[in-house]
Amino acid sequence: MPLQEVTLFLDFDGVTHPLHCHESRHFSRLDGIEGVLRACPFVEVVLSTTWRLQYPLDHLRGKFSKDIQDRVVGATEAACQLPEWPSRLNAYPRHKEAHHWMLNNRDGSDRWLAIDDRPYLFRPFSDVVVECDPKRGADEPVLVLLKSRLIQMAGCST
Repeated sequence: MPLQEVTLFLDFDGVTHPLHCHESRHFSRLDGIEGVLRACPFVEVVLSTTWRLQYPLDHLRGKFSKDIQDRVVGATEAACQLPEWPSRLNAYPRHKEAHHWMLNNRDGSDRWLAIDDRPYLFRPFSDVVVECDPKRGADEPVLVLLKSRLIQMAGCST
């Protein structure tokens, strides 16, 4: 059975580097995330970071290694710019943004996962977030869990 494509919604602050770290440490955890992406070629990346509101997508894509850049396929729109539907998501802006992106770009597929340090921005009990400790970012235990969840979601048992 072929693997199904999975979309990963990626935050930066608190994930690709510790929250409130010196800019010299920015993207210090990105190598590990890219390692997971290399092991999971069926995963595309959509940026859900607030950085998307300050920088163009091409600039943010440039933060990734050359072999990963083409897999960064877009960025979510800010929740405040989205319609008030579905109402059950209005209190959870990142969930709403991801849902909207999937609805408009992947026919509403539910094969998506987010990696974020603020799980309260997603609907409770929805099991769509791999949570990072904002003080550490995506460390080894988080990366192991992320890889496992992505493989499971794609329909592979290994």
